Amino acid sequence: MSITVIPFKIKPLCSSAVLAAALFVSLPVSAETDKARIIAETDIQPVATLSAQESQAMSLAAGRVLLHTDDARIAIAVEDKETALNEIEQGLTLIKLIKNTIPKYKVTTTINAGDVTYSDEDEVNKRFVQIFNEQYIEDVIAPVVQARTKKLKHHGHRGDRSPAMVDYSIWSQSIMKLDVVVAGDALSLAKEELKKGLFDNADAALALLQTEGVVFEYSAVELPLTEAADDLKLAQLEISEGKTDQAQATLKRASDNLKKYESISGESRAKEVRELNKKIDKLSQSLTKGDHSESTLKKAGKEIASYWDSVVNWFK
Repeated sequence: MSITVIPFKIKPLCSSAVLAAALFVSLPVSAETDKARIIAETDIQPVATLSAQESQAMSLAAGRVLLHTDDARIAIAVEDKETALNEIEQGLTLIKLIKNTIPKYKVTTTINAGDVTYSDEDEVNKRFVQIFNEQYIEDVIAPVVQARTKKLKHHGHRGDRSPAMVDYSIWSQSIMKLDVVVAGDALSLAKEELKKGLFDNADAALALLQTEGVVFEYSAVELPLTEAADDLKLAQLEISEGKTDQAQATLKRASDNLKKYESISGESRAKEVRELNKKIDKLSQSLTKGDHSESTLKKAGKEIASYWDSVVNWFK
């Protein structure tokens, strides 16, 4: 089956990132004058905010959108039109729920130049919703990363690998957000194409949702925490293979990265990090003593796994 090129239109919407960047702008026309000849100001006020419980419900809905998207693609692969349409319809219902409750902002823009004043008000929606889905986190993230990896290979980006495509531990530690506008448009387009019996076009629209409708964000503060998590996973693998010398070196790196994180994490978290580092150092010392029996290594592997769990739980 051939794929027809479909024009994809994204509705214009002011995102929170744009709003944050436009709080105040002063534009002096000439450096020779102290007073600006034209001044622009933008005031942003929330119309409605969400409680913690409402935010979590919205994030869960965003995660379910991705689950239904992947299930629809699976159904399309075997040309099960009825199932695919049902999954897409479920995704559209969730998008409608999100749009009905997503926070809105009143944006007032004023521009002055001499005795001329421009003023306007707009009400805009937040565009990106953070995805939270503890129960299905692997099912939510893995298909998105797989779709992005295929896209990079298709365009020849063999050496350009973002952290999200390298290791599952990093996927789950990044902040994942759904672009509600792209997701809604992609699902609607997939529904239209599927009704026409154009399976390849419908799948292309859903793939677009996965590759363009989801963004990964990484915190520079959490970078040493990410590296520590990866080191602990590697140490666990090395222990399972009986490579105790390598495991000790890897645990040392994990400890060093945790110390970096401790210095920037705040006092309450720093205390927890210090306690974990003590446990890591104690385990590393016990490996030096030479008791490398199968039962000892198995126990050490379980301890390292528990350390990894603690580190992952520290991600915001």
